[in-house]
Amino acid sequence: MRSLVTGLVLVALVASVTACDAPARTPRPSPSLIVLDFSPLPSGTVTASASPGISHGDWPLGWDASFCRMFVQAVDAQQLLVDVERALDEGAKRDARLLADELIQSANSAGDALATLPDWSDAAATVVAIAGLMDLGERAGTEYHAWFANGKEAALRRARALRSENGAQVPGANAGLADLANAGVTCPDLPLVLEAPG
Repeated sequence: MRSLVTGLVLVALVASVTACDAPARTPRPSPSLIVLDFSPLPSGTVTASASPGISHGDWPLGWDASFCRMFVQAVDAQQLLVDVERALDEGAKRDARLLADELIQSANSAGDALATLPDWSDAAATVVAIAGLMDLGERAGTEYHAWFANGKEAALRRARALRSENGAQVPGANAGLADLANAGVTCPDLPLVLEAPG
């Protein structure tokens, strides 16, 4: 009986020693997980993802990119307003008609883009000025188109009057654009200047 008890004790000892030398079955946490600091952020701290919508300038986030997309169309519209009369002076009536159609499209596109610009008070006057130029350009293009369609001189006179009014308002718009440039607004490969029809 004593030998049986002794044998059982020896088996238990061998099993416990073997169990201590065997690798653990459950993975242990890595040292990096053990030393993580989960202390809360100080009150008032704002993370990058929660930062307000302001870019590197004082304008709302994305305003400059939206403005530049619009400005490409505005530059085109102003150039087309100049080119329609240039084509008429050269006797290229068909070209002038096509340019008038493009003028209407570019001025409308710029006007639509202006309407979706985020609000920025520093640019409000300049945006209004450009919108006024685009309205005059679109109306002039429509009058040119009417003249090409029916040949009535009254439509041509109205087109030229709208063109002259546009030209008179360009310096004010350019002054506002210069202010935007001074504030840091830039458009790639495109100076912030609009052409005035003579």
